[in-house]
Amino acid sequence: MKSKLFVGVTACAAFALTCACAASTEESRETFAAREFHQQLRDGRTDLIYSQSSGFLRAQYSQDQFHRSLLDTRIMGRLEASERAHYTRTTAGDGADLVMGFYNTRFAKGSCLETFTWRVEANGLKLAAYTCARNMQVTCASGAACETSPVPVPGFAG
Repeated sequence: MKSKLFVGVTACAAFALTCACAASTEESRETFAAREFHQQLRDGRTDLIYSQSSGFLRAQYSQDQFHRSLLDTRIMGRLEASERAHYTRTTAGDGADLVMGFYNTRFAKGSCLETFTWRVEANGLKLAAYTCARNMQVTCASGAACETSPVPVPGFAG
């Protein structure tokens, strides 16, 4: 009886560890994808960001429209700091799995709340949507809902 119990407990522990590692690996992939996005944006490679994006994003925007949508972020200047504040996984209406990362990001000329939405595809995470809400940040307490709030504009008392 003890050996069956030991085997059952060991199997449950192994399954839990596998699930935790898979989530951790996915979070690491999301962090890497966001870092790669920032590097390509810094290098002016919006064409590469677009070509590596999901078919969903490319169906929503032409390459020129996508390039213009990133212009506001690019004019904020050099990336100074970016910290992921929240990560979640959900399912879209079409059944695709989506991974969302929310980052409080500071550029040389201001801050924004970046939201990355990635489609989980067979060959990795593909960008499905991106926004940069200027002068906003998100705070997520453990086990509580996230809240957005304004960030003081540089040069002005907040």
